[in-house]
Amino acid sequence: MTLEKMIEKEKACRREDGRYGIAACKEAIEFEHQREKYSYFTLLERYYNRRVTDVYFNRRMVLACWELLNDE
Repeated sequence: MTLEKMIEKEKACRREDGRYGIAACKEAIEFEHQREKYSYFTLLERYYNRRVTDVYFNRRMVLACWELLNDE
């Protein structure tokens, strides 16, 4: 699945609140961005690749990181 398709799919079932919602994802990404000094682009690449290897990975992380990268 391409990045564009994945983002489109996640936007279709977007969920803001809750433990695994976009807001929580953005908070976790910001924490990692500040603590580890990774760029959003690097994190987006990691999350996109991780969705293949980790069946329990929250795919909303990709959308949240995409939005942070694009200031949405």
